[in-house]
Amino acid sequence: MKKSRIVCLFLLTGLLLTGVTNSYGQSKKKREQQRIEKEKKELEAKDKARKDSLAKLTPFDKLLGKYDKLSKGFINIYSVKNKVYMEVPASQLNVDMLLASTISEISDNYEGIVGSKQEPMPIQFSLVDSTILLKKMNISYLADAPDNNIAQALKLNNMGAIVKTFKVEAFGNDGQSAVIDVTDFFNSDMKELSPFGIFSVYASMGYKSTPSFKKDRSFIASFKSFEDNLIIKSQLSYENNYSTGTRTFAKEIPVTATVTRTIIRLADMPTRPRIADPRVGIFNSKRVLMSEHLNRTEDVYFAHRFLLEPKDKEAYKAGQLSEPVKPIVFYIDNAFPQSWKPVIKQAVEDWQETFEKAGFKNAVIAKPFPVNDSTFDPDNIKFNCIRYAPVPVANAMGPSWVDPRSGEIINASVYVFHDIVKLLNNWMFIQTSPADASVRNTILPESKKLEGLQYVIRHELGHCLGLRHNMGASNAIPVDSLRSPSFTQKYGTTYSIMDYARFNYVAQPGDKEKGVVLSPPKFGVYDYYAIEWNYKYFDPAQVTADSEKRTLEAMVRAKSGDVRYRFGNEFMTSFDPRTQTEDLGDDAIKASTYGIKNLKYVLANVNDWVKANDKDYSYRETILAQARGQYIRYLNHVLTNVGGIQVNEKYEGDDVVHYKVISRKKQQEALQFILTELEDNSWLEPESLLKNMTITGTPLVALRNNMVSTLLQLPARVQLGAVRSDEKDPYTPKDVLDDLYEAFWKPTKQRKKLTATQMQMQKAFVAAVAKETKLGTGAAGTADAIAINQGLPVVQFRQDVQDIAACAVDTHTQVGGNNIPVSGFGYMNVQFNLMPALEPVYYGLLKQIQSLLKTVATSTSDKETAQHYQLLLHQVNKILK
Repeated sequence: MKKSRIVCLFLLTGLLLTGVTNSYGQSKKKREQQRIEKEKKELEAKDKARKDSLAKLTPFDKLLGKYDKLSKGFINIYSVKNKVYMEVPASQLNVDMLLASTISEISDNYEGIVGSKQEPMPIQFSLVDSTILLKKMNISYLADAPDNNIAQALKLNNMGAIVKTFKVEAFGNDGQSAVIDVTDFFNSDMKELSPFGIFSVYASMGYKSTPSFKKDRSFIASFKSFEDNLIIKSQLSYENNYSTGTRTFAKEIPVTATVTRTIIRLADMPTRPRIADPRVGIFNSKRVLMSEHLNRTEDVYFAHRFLLEPKDKEAYKAGQLSEPVKPIVFYIDNAFPQSWKPVIKQAVEDWQETFEKAGFKNAVIAKPFPVNDSTFDPDNIKFNCIRYAPVPVANAMGPSWVDPRSGEIINASVYVFHDIVKLLNNWMFIQTSPADASVRNTILPESKKLEGLQYVIRHELGHCLGLRHNMGASNAIPVDSLRSPSFTQKYGTTYSIMDYARFNYVAQPGDKEKGVVLSPPKFGVYDYYAIEWNYKYFDPAQVTADSEKRTLEAMVRAKSGDVRYRFGNEFMTSFDPRTQTEDLGDDAIKASTYGIKNLKYVLANVNDWVKANDKDYSYRETILAQARGQYIRYLNHVLTNVGGIQVNEKYEGDDVVHYKVISRKKQQEALQFILTELEDNSWLEPESLLKNMTITGTPLVALRNNMVSTLLQLPARVQLGAVRSDEKDPYTPKDVLDDLYEAFWKPTKQRKKLTATQMQMQKAFVAAVAKETKLGTGAAGTADAIAINQGLPVVQFRQDVQDIAACAVDTHTQVGGNNIPVSGFGYMNVQFNLMPALEPVYYGLLKQIQSLLKTVATSTSDKETAQHYQLLLHQVNKILK
């Protein structure tokens, strides 16, 4: 009974427990479901609230409300999730701007140097519906009034070319701005913004680089926006192929560059342009003026110049010096070697002297790169900088960029390559070591190095300030004055720092001890004059543009006829013997005679001077090559007189003649000088040097062959002068060939035994004449190739038979054209095909040589000379067939 009760009780308890458990489980599940339902409703409520909130947000807030970075300025820049946006205000639409590109860093500085800039592009942003257009503006044409019919027509005909379109992602909340995604634009390879082709060392070496942009390895690194400009830095990656034009020698070489793109807003009202004058060497920009008051379109040229306005206009007007409202500031790269920095600063601020002539004091200032200044960026086009380029290039340059509407200089920078010191060493050793014992070493004394560096910086600063090369300034100095202590102490070697008049190669041993100065001047009288012309201030509120122009023209006319102020246009270096590079003095024959005498002195003594510091002879090899190159310059200085024409920029009333052909006597003296030199220049191959150097054959063979070929092209050059000469008996093409024939074949007519040099030059003579007859191919081209392969500077008289303009090193001259710059800013077109062809004259000369060779080929007693004549006769007969 008890057992039954216990069992029943157990069963009853179990049933009760089961019920309780089931009830608890059902309750827990229900509570969980309720919790989930509650959370769901809360999420739905939150989502609804969020959606309601988002519905109230503007597209602008949706896009940029949670930006990662913002830089405010004249155009705000945002970054959101690896995208970069620009907020373009309505106030910045349809206004003139410049878009520029600068290399900030690069993995291979042979591709481009840090600080170098592409030519800025004039641009405008405009809005069409929901699209922002980036347009490249055409500023070539100009109306005489901004609001006349012609100006309106020009707007229609120069609307600007669209280079990029941007979809408007959102409009500003006030409707006064548009947001565009510029990520792809600044993270891309656009030709106008590419880092390549800007001062490429590879290009200067003759190599072609073909880049392939790699977007997956490129990105926008940073950005800043300021009051009137912005900068965006991008790291761009490429794989480049390199070739020599016919053969690719390296493929898929990775190159990365950090490139800074600058957009700068130009002033609403451009500076009043200063109309350039071809008689003063100022860089300029061409515009085409259209006016109802003119019978034709007219080319006008705006001088390149910084805007300088006096702080105290009344004092300035009274003839007192005034500081400018905004001085010209150059920032000096902190990366320069420490010893260079003080002399660079001094060289920059030396220019203050010249600006005092224009009425300004403290006009040019040099400062170091600012530290901890968030507004400064040396790669921003707003800052003028002097940059150090650690590249083994012996050069420096000073380009500038301007507001194309007015010629006002916006940016100017100097790039100094590391091996500029090597160049200074070569110049001073070759040109002045005979007179200056302190430079007779492999390393320049510190004082000489820094003195030379200052000269280079001052020259390049001149370019930055708008001054062009004045290649005629040194010609105004009599050669003998370059050996005068009093003269050189006052004027140095030239009347302009903008000349290529290096160091005093006219000075002889002992001259330095007498007080003769061997270096260029700080500035010449021309430099003060050019700065005054370019920077003299005329208040636009009080002086009209026409009055300003007349005053400046009167300033130039007052110097007319004074050779110290003549501008030697660098485009005239090919045919005006007064306007040449690397020359000194007013008489090339006399100056070159001094120079060659010094070269002989250098080669005779260089072993003793440098042997202690040149164990491997490498420096002496350099000096020997430099001596050859300098010798060729001396010959070319003289040779320019043959067929030369003096050309003067001339306005009505100027006290100069427009052009004058070099006299027959002077031309013949110049030619005879060259022929005399060719008879014996074996001193250029001193055995004392060559026996310890790499075997390179005989560079003199190439030099002579090339010079003979050059001499045989002179008749085409002389032809124009013969037509234009005012002499009764001008020097003619036939006269040139007669003189050459007499010089090269005189020993043959005298039945003399020929030297190896005479045989070589007769062979080159026949080849060159054959080439000019167009009947056969001469050997001069082979000589060129030999000379180049041996590292010898080829004799470069640089003229084409049909075009004397080809000797001008002018990147602006049209390839293949016959344009000769002689007056103004344009070119005189000389059609040589309208003049008598010279092939018959050369043919007659070849027949004359054939006749002579027939006579001597079998009657010459010296066996070697006879075989030489027989070979030449065989070649001539073959050509004449």
